[in-house]
Amino acid sequence: VGVPLFINKTVGDSVELLAGLERGHFISLQWKYRGKDIVEVNSEVVYSPGSQFEGRLKMNNKNFSLTVRELPLQDSGDFLVIGEGDKGQIGGRTITLKVNQPISKVVIQTDIMLLANHSCMVRLVCNVSCYSNLTYTWERDNEMYGDAQQIHLSLSPAERVIIVTCNASNLVSWKSAFVTVKCSNDKTAPGMAWYTNYIRVSVGGAVVLILTVGVAVCYCRGRSNPD
Repeated sequence: VGVPLFINKTVGDSVELLAGLERGHFISLQWKYRGKDIVEVNSEVVYSPGSQFEGRLKMNNKNFSLTVRELPLQDSGDFLVIGEGDKGQIGGRTITLKVNQPISKVVIQTDIMLLANHSCMVRLVCNVSCYSNLTYTWERDNEMYGDAQQIHLSLSPAERVIIVTCNASNLVSWKSAFVTVKCSNDKTAPGMAWYTNYIRVSVGGAVVLILTVGVAVCYCRGRSNPD
């Protein structure tokens, strides 16, 4: 068996799996997926009925490559091609296919806590529509700031509004969103947490600006009157 190959594809794509075998006198040839036959070539091409690939496979009779159409996530796995000749097994190749979900949306969650000294502690979380093989980068006013899913900032009321961008990517796609943040002690008091999200989303070439504002009280004071 030859050196394994690795292919990354997106959900809905097609992929051509190359056999890497020289054309010669084959008694038979099989394509296997996770150890089970999915295509066999003798005098004709026979696709295994009832497999998850039913109706989505196409064998090339000239170079024995196998095309798989309309890939779902479940098609990820190892494909093996083996040829059988007069003198036994001929060549062979393992191809590892990884089908990835593209990123469709990025949303930044912003939590701001006003501290007793009237400065602000800001927590930003980059929430993405898919969850595997993600890489994050953050920019603060166009300068690189961090590479985790969430970051923390310390701001004072004297600082101007800052723009923070989250860039999220995986093996097949990339998207970003930004939020504007300012520390203001006019909007809340120590002991209260508030957040403001400005999310920029591209929709059909247009830009939509979404504003979400929320307030959560962290503590309460009670008062009782004597009888």
